[in-house]
Amino acid sequence: MTDSQDIRCRRDGSIDTGYYLARGHVHRSEAAHEMAGKTIQKSRSVLTALVVLVASFHFLRGQS
Repeated sequence: MTDSQDIRCRRDGSIDTGYYLARGHVHRSEAAHEMAGKTIQKSRSVLTALVVLVASFHFLRGQS
């Protein structure tokens, strides 16, 4: 990284690490929410199948 114009700096010339820490936090949070959303969608379909299976088991057990 030779072009220092793209680096955000404080008034004293040092790198604005707070800015980059906050930016990294936002990116990690977005990635975690995206991963969790996919997991929740899969879990819902598995949970739905499980509920149907348990309900049909109780229904068939009551028929005996």
